[in-house]
Amino acid sequence: MGLAFAQLHTHSYYSLLEGVASPAQLAEAAARAGQGALALTDTHALIGAVEFYDACVAQGVRPLLGLELAVLPPAGWLDPRPGQLVLLACDLAGWGSLCRLSSTVQTTPDRDPTLGLPFDALAREANNLLCLTGGHAGLANRLVAEGQAPTATRWLRQLRDVFGDRLYVELAPAWPANGQSELELNGALVGLARQLRLPFVATGNVHTLTPAQANLQRTLTAMRLLTPRDRLPREAAAPPNSHFLDTSAMLRRHAAWPEAVGQAAEIANRCRLELPLGVPHYPEIPLPAGETAVGALRQRAEAGAVRLYGGVTPAIQARLDHELTVIGDRGYAPLFLIMEEIMAYARQTGVPTSSRGSAASSLVAHCLDITSPDPLRLNLYFERFLNPARTSPPDIDTDLCSVRRDSVIRHVYDRYGDERVAMVATIQRFRERSAMREVAKAHGFTPAEVKDLADGLPQRWWGPAAEARPAPAPGEDPLLAGPFGLLARAHPDDRHRAVFQQATEVLGLPRHLSVHPGGVVIAPGALTDLAPRHLASKGVEITQFDLSSVARLGLVKIDLLGIRGLTVLGDVAPLVTATATLVPADALPLAALEAIPGDDAATRDTVRNGRTIGCFQI
Repeated sequence: MGLAFAQLHTHSYYSLLEGVASPAQLAEAAARAGQGALALTDTHALIGAVEFYDACVAQGVRPLLGLELAVLPPAGWLDPRPGQLVLLACDLAGWGSLCRLSSTVQTTPDRDPTLGLPFDALAREANNLLCLTGGHAGLANRLVAEGQAPTATRWLRQLRDVFGDRLYVELAPAWPANGQSELELNGALVGLARQLRLPFVATGNVHTLTPAQANLQRTLTAMRLLTPRDRLPREAAAPPNSHFLDTSAMLRRHAAWPEAVGQAAEIANRCRLELPLGVPHYPEIPLPAGETAVGALRQRAEAGAVRLYGGVTPAIQARLDHELTVIGDRGYAPLFLIMEEIMAYARQTGVPTSSRGSAASSLVAHCLDITSPDPLRLNLYFERFLNPARTSPPDIDTDLCSVRRDSVIRHVYDRYGDERVAMVATIQRFRERSAMREVAKAHGFTPAEVKDLADGLPQRWWGPAAEARPAPAPGEDPLLAGPFGLLARAHPDDRHRAVFQQATEVLGLPRHLSVHPGGVVIAPGALTDLAPRHLASKGVEITQFDLSSVARLGLVKIDLLGIRGLTVLGDVAPLVTATATLVPADALPLAALEAIPGDDAATRDTVRNGRTIGCFQI
């Protein structure tokens, strides 16, 4: 049975401070409406793409992945203003194009994505993309609304030269402009499309799930533009009726051109992207000709066992064989070889390290000097680290001196190439204090008023977590039972109540991306073939995906965490090495740490008596 309709222009809350709904809520809405496909086209970024893909699959809805981008007209135009276009990936090659386009606008230093992507950059990536003309913020709509039909025709022809039969004129919600209603504007666009023999399609340009959320969307827009709501231009927020509509409502809305609704299903059927989720993508390890990663790992593990234990006993060989079989069957050998090389670099350059987590249960990791605890002496079970029930790549977390950690990360970039390496992102979300502050600012509260409200909030360690709060009792005002209940009782007027209500709705929404404290991802080729990049405020390029999305894509992620306690050891060890009689003069800087006996009586007594304040991971 064919699709009746699919929403093709949809914003989630990963259109930061623009959309309202989560990917899961959008997928649920499509399933309830009986729509068999749904596109996510967040503004400038692909942050929620993997989460959306999984949410749609779980709901039995086919996911379409896209992007809304501001694009400049070609060089030489008298009017250089950018306009939005909606781009949809036809296949995996199209997904790579989306990643590269988003990366271009998100990683150029001091560049505002809203200023527009150069037209030639779009043309280079157009082959596996479908293009919609962008709705109310598109250049075609704006030119038609301004009475510049000849220029709009020229723009559509230039897009057709790039996209061919993959270009569609978009009919979407719009603000009335220059005396034209939305119906009149769409009628003019249909006329242009027919004149140029271009197909046209109806979209919802979805920003909210329900009409009632339009008020919250306006507040988010004010927050994004740093402008109080009462001074926000009308056109800055989403147009009226930019909420999720079912097929019947879309047919009523576009009764003059029902074929535009049917065209959405045809476009959805042209998009056949399947993300390679759950498939490991390991970088290539430089190895001698004819040598495999599994063979190299076995050779190095057995050599390490000889060095550590003086030989390979039958028990050691059996443990190594078991671990190497599991590692090889899962394809994880490159990960161990990568970590071996990184740890060797840290030791050679005097960066103190420490093992963390279940990786210490692996004899292979120990023999490669990735981890320091002896799993045989300590009777640690390999299955705690890697067992048959585990489907995701194992985490080999490593602690590094916080001051010297950046040199190790720089080494990873240098060895594997800047185009293949990035730090992992974390998604910062609104919590009570930030939600209340930003919403109050958007509602025009003065800095002094905002500070007074913030000071009235409980400290973060006080009271139950949000998920632990009891539900409001029957008849109880939900606002008074919520996280801002104390403030709502102190300020019962309507002006404050509106702020507290919207601050409650904002809680948990994504606010911005930041850098993960230790995660580094290494791709087999250019990272942007699989994942988009973003320039963090610290000047570091990060993925647009967080840890869970990176893991779902099967990219190699390693955690290199900075620990201040190791910084102290790194500062002291060279001094000890220089004066210790048992340490050779030409030893590595941290040799004094390696020379400490494992059975030192004074150390044992210190730990036994609990004199360990300031000591990490005792």
